[in-house]
Amino acid sequence: MIRKYYYKIALKIFTYIRVLVLKIKYPFVFQINKSNFIGKNILVKQFFFSNKKLNIILKKNNIINSYVIFQGSGKITFGENSFCGEFSVFGCNEKIDIGKNVMIAQAVTIRDTDHNFNSIDLPMIKQGITTSSVLIDDDVWIGHGVIITKGVKIGKGSIIAAGAVVTKDIPAYSIAGGVPARVIKKRENV
Repeated sequence: MIRKYYYKIALKIFTYIRVLVLKIKYPFVFQINKSNFIGKNILVKQFFFSNKKLNIILKKNNIINSYVIFQGSGKITFGENSFCGEFSVFGCNEKIDIGKNVMIAQAVTIRDTDHNFNSIDLPMIKQGITTSSVLIDDDVWIGHGVIITKGVKIGKGSIIAAGAVVTKDIPAYSIAGGVPARVIKKRENV
């Protein structure tokens, strides 16, 4: 019992220190309160090709595990009680909005940006980018290794199967999987 008590205190202290380090290392990027858990080795890569700065907002009781990468110049918001597994990547130049009670497994990639490639006479690196917001509604479960591309909305209560590549909107209370992802079935009360 005493050991468990000291473990909880140590965990709170380490979390507080990690939040403090993030705020010092990346000033004006994170809006975090002390009720969030932040893992080790979080990496932030600011993109400076626009006048905007990357802004990451963590509401209450979020868990962001170790080795997560945030990159870009947009705004990323996590709603209350959301979870993000290790080695996930968020590429944001406009907006990624994650709702409440969302579970994001390990190695998930979410990007609101794509490179233009319309001209074959110009290298793709010189053709610029296209952005469109990503919205993940409340109570969504995103499986291991999922890729979510720009402009996608995932409806409330949906499940995205491991390894899926989501290129189109997923309706509320759906189970989707595959490459590209498609609705496999609907969730219903039993």
